[in-house]
Amino acid sequence: MIKPLTSLRFFFALCVFVSHLSFLKGSEYYANIFETIFAEGFLGVSFFFILSGFILAYNYEDKILEKKITKKEFYISRIARIYPMHFVTMLAALIISSLIGGSGKYVAQNILLVQSFFPNEKIFFSLNAPSWSISNEMFFYLIFPFVLFLSEKTKIFFAVLFVVLITLMNVFLEDSQKHYWLYISPLIRFADFLLGIILFSVYLKLKRNSIEKNKPIYNIEVLSLFVFVIFFIFHNYIDIGYRYSIYYWIPMFLIILAFSLSSIGDKQTAIGQFLSNKHMVWLGEISFCFYLIHLLVIKIIEHFVIKFSLNIDSLLLLIIILGITIIASAISYKHIEKPLNRKVKEYLL
Repeated sequence: MIKPLTSLRFFFALCVFVSHLSFLKGSEYYANIFETIFAEGFLGVSFFFILSGFILAYNYEDKILEKKITKKEFYISRIARIYPMHFVTMLAALIISSLIGGSGKYVAQNILLVQSFFPNEKIFFSLNAPSWSISNEMFFYLIFPFVLFLSEKTKIFFAVLFVVLITLMNVFLEDSQKHYWLYISPLIRFADFLLGIILFSVYLKLKRNSIEKNKPIYNIEVLSLFVFVIFFIFHNYIDIGYRYSIYYWIPMFLIILAFSLSSIGDKQTAIGQFLSNKHMVWLGEISFCFYLIHLLVIKIIEHFVIKFSLNIDSLLLLIIILGITIIASAISYKHIEKPLNRKVKEYLL
């Protein structure tokens, strides 16, 4: 485990969380903050896809290439990791939709985790909407063992090809088509995942060089965060299609690289130490549950606020929703995600 990266998962899950607080649009005080800052929180998905490629390469590249584990064992470990919580939150979404209204359709697509392959918002956002990205992840997992056998030059070639393809799609697609094809489509978002795999090769080379020369790489975390802030400040000047796809690649690449290298050696910067704190790591560990649960909590609380005409300040409502989501995520992590992960592995392996 690279502790700073684990902790960062929570912060980017939080980005996605605030992007779904649409009730802030109706607030006199917070509407502008939502539109200019919170609404851009979808960028967290880019972080997760790139990080996924990096972490899988970090954990499995040698094992798969040296045949220490089979493809079957790899697939089972990944299914055990993501499917139990997906299935539980899907059932929760079905129950919630029957109680407070909403569509209970497209169950089959959600069970099979293929909803993101359908260019129809009613399907890819059906039931528990955030699970569309889990559908993408499952696709990435299927391809991952085969990508590992490609040469570094071939991986880079495909990455460049993706950049060209995405650029052309940004130019020729209608604005109404960009959301699906550049943000949702697993075929295009595989580019993020591939970038993460390439990033792991860069990490290995820099790590090896650092160890051989006995010169640990420090103080680049601040630089990576500075680059991210600069990209974020100027995002309104960039077409939404690029922001859905390749715009945030550079800052995400730098952040993951910087904080993975910060764990090398005995010394850490103040930021690295903060992110390695056990409480921050714990938040990172529950972030998968947080990601899958948050929109369900938002829907339930919004429903009751409207039904009972509750006059609650938007900021206070945000804090309440966040607190409930963290508590629900902690309980789910301990009593659902971890035990079911273990049981699925025991049953299938």
